[in-house]
Amino acid sequence: MPGFQNHIGLNITSTRLQLVEINYSGEEFTLENIDEEYFSEILDMNAKETKIITLLQSAFNELVVRRPLKSKLVSFTLPHECFLSVRLPYENSVIQNDLLEHFKWELSLLYPKITVDDLIIQYVKIEDFEKTVPSNAALVIATFRKYLKILSSFCAQNGLKLKYIDNAHFASDNIIALKENCPSDEFVLSLYTGNNFLSTTVIFNNRAVYFDILPIKNAGEIVAKIKDELNNKFIKLSHENLAKVFIAGENLSDSLLERIRENLNLNPEKINPFEEISIQPELFANKFFTEKASSFTASAGIAFRLV
Repeated sequence: MPGFQNHIGLNITSTRLQLVEINYSGEEFTLENIDEEYFSEILDMNAKETKIITLLQSAFNELVVRRPLKSKLVSFTLPHECFLSVRLPYENSVIQNDLLEHFKWELSLLYPKITVDDLIIQYVKIEDFEKTVPSNAALVIATFRKYLKILSSFCAQNGLKLKYIDNAHFASDNIIALKENCPSDEFVLSLYTGNNFLSTTVIFNNRAVYFDILPIKNAGEIVAKIKDELNNKFIKLSHENLAKVFIAGENLSDSLLERIRENLNLNPEKINPFEEISIQPELFANKFFTEKASSFTASAGIAFRLV
């Protein structure tokens, strides 16, 4: 694949650092490494830069001691608390070049304590998706420049080259886009679970047209939360007009998937991000590959990202 380089994906959560290294020989992708290391204490991305880098470095050191890296190119996924996400309306009279300034202004009203110039902002226009959201709306995602500074410093400290930073769920959706059985012209529901959240995206033409984060106390709340999402006025989707449902993340037991099937009449496909690439033979004995592959979709998805 032209332009693809060996690439490391690092997923940062509040408790651990997850690593996926993908190598490309010129003919095929190969999973070179999959591993994770817990932090010595809970990681707060709003703590002092030195504290964050110290925790990251300690976990990273353990990972590379166990298996040295072959690539210097690295990308990161960050947890939901590092992002702002909102659906914002806009007028047709606003020209394309002024849309970003318009969204900055809207964000300044919604978050008056935040300096919008401290944000990195991206948006997706979704006026063509009237089945899911009102027309003339955009999905606006923002993160703080300070995270870019912290991760750039970490990379410089380790002789690495920073390529991308993304939201963990959006990076996980990169795996869906690569699947041959994922239709591009129908609605796809993507579910991503963590220890205290369920996030959902609705995908059309390989783009997120809806995104939401729902707090949960335990896995027992997941089915009810999914049901609430399907009844959300911004989605209005059911099993009848959803072409596919994918699920990834933590705590994805067989009993949870069965409850979703029985209670919601949905048939979620648990994502394995390593189904369609070659595997280094020694990794077939790796417990993360054999037992927890779906929890590595974020780090794998960012490692696969091309643009």
